[in-house]
Amino acid sequence: MKNLSTGDAVIAVRLSTGTSVSGLQKPLSDNVIALVDAQGQVEAARIGEWNRGRVLWTGRGISYGTRDIDYLTTAEGVQEFAHQGFPFAEEGRFALPDGGIAVVTSPLSTGYAVDIIQPDGRVDRRETSGTEGHLGQCGSRILELTNTKRSEDIASVAYEAYAAQSGGGNYPEALDVLVQLDDPDGDLPRLVGVAPLVDGLWGGESAMFCEDDVLTVPTRQYYYDRDALNGAPDPTLGAFVLQRWDLVTGERTIIPVVDEDGNAIELDRESSMIASQAFPAEGDHKFVNADGRVWSVDLVSGRAKHLFSISWNASDDNVSVQSNETGIYLLEVNERDYHVTLTYYPWDGGDKREVFATDALAGYIRTTDLFSGHRRGVQSFAVRPGWNGGAQ
Repeated sequence: MKNLSTGDAVIAVRLSTGTSVSGLQKPLSDNVIALVDAQGQVEAARIGEWNRGRVLWTGRGISYGTRDIDYLTTAEGVQEFAHQGFPFAEEGRFALPDGGIAVVTSPLSTGYAVDIIQPDGRVDRRETSGTEGHLGQCGSRILELTNTKRSEDIASVAYEAYAAQSGGGNYPEALDVLVQLDDPDGDLPRLVGVAPLVDGLWGGESAMFCEDDVLTVPTRQYYYDRDALNGAPDPTLGAFVLQRWDLVTGERTIIPVVDEDGNAIELDRESSMIASQAFPAEGDHKFVNADGRVWSVDLVSGRAKHLFSISWNASDDNVSVQSNETGIYLLEVNERDYHVTLTYYPWDGGDKREVFATDALAGYIRTTDLFSGHRRGVQSFAVRPGWNGGAQ
């Protein structure tokens, strides 16, 4: 690990624990971090396994971790930071405005721990209990969207806040609740916003994002009751909407997203929103749909414009997607020979570019032995900040 450095790498790939191809062997007990340059050359190291482990490329370097240790790979080498406690899984990894890195982990029970790796190397831990939900970030704040059905421990605090906000009267049966994990209020996370729970509203369509003190949560609003799906024509069908949370007042607005003709953009099992990128200067946000369509959405009006489409199979587990301010990146593993291809699509709809096709990762993805060997998948990957896919 000490010899690993960013060098000329343009992407960082985390390969998962290897599963037995035959099903007769135990899984491998490690992950692989691979740094790949624009020519497809690879520098790699093995690290401990980690449930839902991520890799994040920030201005400080490449951040990733295991159950026991967090790592930061820079041009000078690798720094290590010890984890506290006994986390079960990684739930989120976020770059903070001051250069810190927030790593959110979960125990076997409800609740979260936020380890903030400060720029000077200190690790500050904040722990909360009693909630589980959809995680996101607004500046230095690590936020969670949940509800009083899913997180009953927060209910009394949430209803007190709703009473103050609404002035009393009839209370809804349940509330959607926005909380801040890195600023606990006792054992619970600090409450930021409340709103009546809306049937069928389900966050998690792409990542949350923030401008000033407004948090936007891309959301699917299901047409059918998720608790009574038997007989529904398509239980995954729903409309694409934006939840807009005002972090000052704690109130929420729901904005339907419609196309150029005013029709709702519908999502189903084949067409979820899988990646997105903010463009604050343009006042919009770009989304990549699993069916290959790329949209530009005005966050205030909800008006969407179809920009272009890319050709790919989102249901293929061998394809992973990332984006940055310059474009969309598809990382694909060929199941026949385990060669890996990185393809770049600029946001302006210009010609796609094959950045590299390499066999240098094949030996890490597929291992062979006397019995049958193991197969690793791409657990996550990250693009060097500001890289433009090799455009001249």
